[in-house]
Amino acid sequence: MELKAKPLVVVYLISALLALIMTWIHVPAYLGEGFVSANVKFWNDALFNANPAGKFLTIDILFLAFVCNVWMFIEGRRLGVKYIYLYVIGGVVIAISVAFPLFMAARELRLASTKKDFTGYKIKAIDAITLLVLFAIGLLAAILLL
Repeated sequence: MELKAKPLVVVYLISALLALIMTWIHVPAYLGEGFVSANVKFWNDALFNANPAGKFLTIDILFLAFVCNVWMFIEGRRLGVKYIYLYVIGGVVIAISVAFPLFMAARELRLASTKKDFTGYKIKAIDAITLLVLFAIGLLAAILLL
């Protein structure tokens, strides 16, 4: 069964919108703190003040986000998707559950707009460094929660 780009784009965009709404319902608890203080408080709550199930989900999502970022860099470079770093930064600052479906929508639109053969891929050194940093953060969080 072949799926057309347009319905997939709609599915990805609806998913991103729902993820944005459902995750950001919880953000007001951190507003008014300033960007850095709010992030410190958020991650402290997510990593250290959570019960074991919350810690499990946090670590699970951090590692999933890392793999999503690896794939976004490789697939984005291979297809020539623009603004890959906006998706990566969006995954960190907004939510990976928002950024990844947005990337998938952009990917589908890119695939639909061209007939090129996209069999190879390239990754830049800065991409690899960014991925190593994201991996280190996830691994450090997992180790700290042991």
